[in-house]
Amino acid sequence: MVARTESIMQRVKELAVLPQVVHQIIQLTNNPNASVKDLERLISIDQGMSMRVLNTVNSAYYGFSRKIASVKDAVMLLGFKTVRNLAMTVSVFDMFVGKTDQQNLRRGKWWRHSIDAALCARMIATQVSGVSPDEAYTAGLLHDIGKPLLDRYGSAPYEQVEDLAAQGVPELQAEMQVFGCTHTEIGRAVSLHWGFPEKLVEAIGEHHAQAQGDWQDARLIAVVVLANHLAHLLRQPDAPDDWWFYLPDWLTKTLQLQPQQLQSLYLGCEAEIQSSPMAALGR
Repeated sequence: MVARTESIMQRVKELAVLPQVVHQIIQLTNNPNASVKDLERLISIDQGMSMRVLNTVNSAYYGFSRKIASVKDAVMLLGFKTVRNLAMTVSVFDMFVGKTDQQNLRRGKWWRHSIDAALCARMIATQVSGVSPDEAYTAGLLHDIGKPLLDRYGSAPYEQVEDLAAQGVPELQAEMQVFGCTHTEIGRAVSLHWGFPEKLVEAIGEHHAQAQGDWQDARLIAVVVLANHLAHLLRQPDAPDDWWFYLPDWLTKTLQLQPQQLQSLYLGCEAEIQSSPMAALGR
């Protein structure tokens, strides 16, 4: 049964609630005057958030010799940006939790990909003039938020999309057949509903763009499109050596990156995913 696009979006808007802390962390990301005290206060208000952040900071991936007991200490040791991104990441996790083992398996893959894409986006943004690595991380983390929402609120099981994809139907086309809309459309609609900045809305809604549009921030979108591509590619055992040949022309022109630079980014993103403590949250 194919659901009407408007019906799904209405259910998403009525039921999907993004943790308030994510809104506030996004505001901190866009505020150059934000302080350590602002971040500490924001995280400490939510006891569950504080616990998750501190549990991650005290994990073996950071390897501190002593237990970190406060958000303030975590910020002092890891830095403002690291803890801010960590807090946002653990906040978004609940959106990817399923009610069944099959849902958890599927959404777990999406969650891992979202973190991979966030790490790749941040890495790529460091090499692109005019793109904030922190904004790129946020866009990469949230780019596929429409998938768990379709899985949760669509009137048909997402397995139908997976079945069509296994038969060779492109993912967006399969979603359109099953739901009457795509995860990019749902992502755009719900991020507008949540009051995200326009360029973040665009990055979420256009992360599969094959041609350039009249966007507020084409470079940010290009970074997220490339990050999404690399995050998928890095999990494939047989990735082609000339993978950049298949990128949209508008993307390489916008980012002004040559094949050698793209290959360097590929290796950099691979190293980041393998070594970043943030990547452990996706396992």
